[in-house]
Amino acid sequence: MSQQASSGRPERAAGPGWTARILLWAALVIGSLPELVMMPMMFDGVVHEFFTLYSALTVVVAILQIVLGIGALLVVKASPMRMRLFGMGLFLAVSIYAFALPHLMPIIVNRVVGSLNGFGSFGGFELAMTIQSIIWTFHGGLVLAGTLIAWNLARNRVWWTHLVAAGYALLMGLVIAFVEWALNSLGSSFATSVMLTQPVSLGLTLAGFMLLHLLGARPDWSVRPLASARFPAGY
Repeated sequence: MSQQASSGRPERAAGPGWTARILLWAALVIGSLPELVMMPMMFDGVVHEFFTLYSALTVVVAILQIVLGIGALLVVKASPMRMRLFGMGLFLAVSIYAFALPHLMPIIVNRVVGSLNGFGSFGGFELAMTIQSIIWTFHGGLVLAGTLIAWNLARNRVWWTHLVAAGYALLMGLVIAFVEWALNSLGSSFATSVMLTQPVSLGLTLAGFMLLHLLGARPDWSVRPLASARFPAGY
């Protein structure tokens, strides 16, 4: 028994390892590359080339993000493989959703507009833009929530940290949507507002991981009641 355990204080849980952290952040940064790298092309009016390269880059980025993210969750230390597999499955689902939604958005909007027009008279274009804005407002929060909860699962944290992660992510998703709306209201172009919100999104994501790190660093708060001593809840 260690000296810390013999003194009656809770033993500090083992960390996930720097390999897992670096791989995860590489996945998140790579996920922002299409907006950070490609959007400046819109400033020069290279529209046709932009959409061609952007579509190809998003496919490559999605594959790299999935590989690096799943690899990060797989090599997390001091956590049972079962929980890491749950985290990997959730991360994969979130990554597929984030990649597929832009391609499915026209289909979703058209079907919703068609359904609502059957119940009354609605302005087609205005209704479509409203529906699309609502979906995009919550899209970022859902992706961030899935990423944070996937990390929580892989770290074998207690259930209520998932609620904290979801609440924080949805709130920050609204903050990011407000920042983008404010930039557009101030006269920024679509490309500028999208590009500038990427560093904000990454910063808020880092803040979310730091919040969960602080919560998980308290063994008296975050250890699972039924978790074995071999696999304590991490931070």
